[in-house]
Amino acid sequence: MKKWIIIGAVLVLVGGLAGTGYLLLSRLGGPGAGEETGAPQAAMDVEGAPVEVVMGEISSVLVLDAVVRAEPGETVEAGQGGTVSHLWVADGAEVDNGAPIVNVRVPDTSATGTEGEGGNTAATREITLYAPASGTVTGLDDVRVGDVLEPGAVAATVAPDEFRAVASIPPNDLYRFYEEPEDILLRIDQGPPATQCEFLSLGASEGGGAPVPEGGEVPGAGGGGGGGGGGTELACRVPADLEVFDGVRGQLSVSTGKAENVLVIPVTAVRGTSEAGEVLVVGDDGTEEVREVELGVSDGEFVEVTSGLSVGDVVMDPIPLDPRFDVPGANGSEETRPGGATTLEEG
Repeated sequence: MKKWIIIGAVLVLVGGLAGTGYLLLSRLGGPGAGEETGAPQAAMDVEGAPVEVVMGEISSVLVLDAVVRAEPGETVEAGQGGTVSHLWVADGAEVDNGAPIVNVRVPDTSATGTEGEGGNTAATREITLYAPASGTVTGLDDVRVGDVLEPGAVAATVAPDEFRAVASIPPNDLYRFYEEPEDILLRIDQGPPATQCEFLSLGASEGGGAPVPEGGEVPGAGGGGGGGGGGTELACRVPADLEVFDGVRGQLSVSTGKAENVLVIPVTAVRGTSEAGEVLVVGDDGTEEVREVELGVSDGEFVEVTSGLSVGDVVMDPIPLDPRFDVPGANGSEETRPGGATTLEEG
């Protein structure tokens, strides 16, 4: 009985050693290396392959983080200043465009003084300040009859009961805007179903840059770098029947361009993706020719070619890197030493 136990133990040990040897051989690249072991294999250079130019359709869509903002409204200003003599409405009142808001008394320079018990008194006249738009009046809580307003002081604000959704656009994505977007879809996080949002504007940010990510910081805030400026912002009108609140977050799906029945090639087959670029055309005899092309709409995967190619032409995909940029250190794999010397990092 002991004899069989000893023989069994020896067989188990030999089997284990054999398994260890197979694992070692696999890791060293021997037979079975990389087969069902998940072991990393040496990276291979990716070479281009010829692809044919075909007709197709391209639809460029961007999805951007957005925040809902209440319309700021327009101010009711006392251009000449003066003393408040009458309040026509209370704070929070709904008014129409042109409704009277506040009366102020100002000196009447066109009239002479009048006699009174205390002697001469300066003549005054009353000016009515009107609502510059329809909406809700705010700011009158701090205004009382008898208050003196400085010239240009804001007596109140009239804001419409409207909201806009705004999204900051990464600078490089501005190349994807070929025209004013007509198709914008707004989705509110944990809110109502997605709905159309009418385009308002595309330009410099009015609110100081990108919406703050949930629980995060403003991109580019603090720590240096990144340059100045508020960036570029897309704004659209939130439908009046959509229940939203100032500051709620969501996303905008923006159709930035569409082209049908056009020549298309992969974006990786062209150097440049906006307006103009270069392709490597492969002839029937295998010769290669660098050719300039004009470009149209891109969806990030394919790009429209408006001139320079024809259906049936063959281009190399991916196109080799421009030799003027294909230099040591261009991909960040080198370390620059003092004096301009460089050394390649190993591994």
